[in-house]
Amino acid sequence: MNEALNPAAPAAAQPSGALVAARVAALVTAIGAVSSPPLANAAAALMLVAFALAPDARARLLRVLAEPLGRGVLLLGAAVSFGVVVAIARGLPMQVALGGLVGWRHLLVLVVALAVFDDPRSRLRLMLGLVAFALLAALLSAGASTLGYARGELPPGVLWRNTVTQALLFAVGGFFALVLATQVTWSLRWMRPVLGAVALLLFGLLLFTQTGRSGALALAVMLIAALMLLLRGRRLLVALIGTAMLGTAVFAASPVLQQRFALGVQELRHASDLPKYSSMGARVIIWRSTAELIEARPLLGYGSGGFAPAYKAHVEARYTGWKAHLVSDAHNQYLSVWAEFGLAGLLALLAFVALAFRQGLQGRGEPTRIAGLGLLAAWCATSLFSSHFQTFNEGHLLMVMLGALLSRDAQCPSAATTAATTAP
Repeated sequence: MNEALNPAAPAAAQPSGALVAARVAALVTAIGAVSSPPLANAAAALMLVAFALAPDARARLLRVLAEPLGRGVLLLGAAVSFGVVVAIARGLPMQVALGGLVGWRHLLVLVVALAVFDDPRSRLRLMLGLVAFALLAALLSAGASTLGYARGELPPGVLWRNTVTQALLFAVGGFFALVLATQVTWSLRWMRPVLGAVALLLFGLLLFTQTGRSGALALAVMLIAALMLLLRGRRLLVALIGTAMLGTAVFAASPVLQQRFALGVQELRHASDLPKYSSMGARVIIWRSTAELIEARPLLGYGSGGFAPAYKAHVEARYTGWKAHLVSDAHNQYLSVWAEFGLAGLLALLAFVALAFRQGLQGRGEPTRIAGLGLLAAWCATSLFSSHFQTFNEGHLLMVMLGALLSRDAQCPSAATTAATTAP
């Protein structure tokens, strides 16, 4: 792939074979997160092993843990680990307590991504790789939908895990393509229009064919976050108003968006009266029950892995029928963490998010920082309705991309900023 280099920028050091392997494995991990959990697990393991074999692995690890996001990982990891102690003290089986801890293993992937993507062009290549997969996924999905092919009980054309994961893949892929098209200088002139066309295709399929509401919400948040990072003053105000008007027009033109969001609002309003299980109606019961659980143990929570058994006992004693439906998390990341790991756990999660934003804002003009912060803002929003920092699909995608896109450069800041806006 051709490179458009600034003559004043020093050439990046040739990465070791172990670093190259870790970077490739990171891309496969992200792809596997939205397509095949076994593939994601295998790639994540390879990523960790490859990093461990890097000659300067220890120095890289120490550097990362001293950075804002690295400290955020340590705080969140400490809170989660303490949750194991709480769980055992409450009499939960060791297997359950450790299972809850293992559910946060993708924090290790984030740390390794922070350590190995210290070359700006490696981050741009990672973004391009995910955009390419999102395009392929969209084309296959559109073909399956046209042929009426359905996988299991999913709607026709939903090939990638579930409706939410597929919609988020299209949203993230389209947003990354838009950032690459508008914020990167390409030596190949056709790259910008091609990436712009890919973004429009993914946005169109997301907004007019996909039933996952989280994807539309994530896209809106990512676009707003990007505008806030790029613009100031009157230009920002005009851009936000224009985006709101465009969003209103798209919503008016998309029967899928209208139907899905209207249904969601209706389910939220009438949750107690619904005759059967529904996605948003069930969330109201889950949130209400989780709040009652938190009220009983606000400080220490129920321990690692302790939410599911505590929730089971609570709803079976209070509800019948669909309202007694069992879940393993609160379908709200903040409530889930508070219920399992107590107030300290919630504060640790908020600190993790704040430190991630702090690290990203230190290079706010760089394309990869815009992409990373937009992704983080979107996950913070969608996690009001799901546990997207923690669930396998969305959690692994977030952690590997967040670590890579917010990674600091090995070069001096001025050279790194120049290189980050040139084609890989």
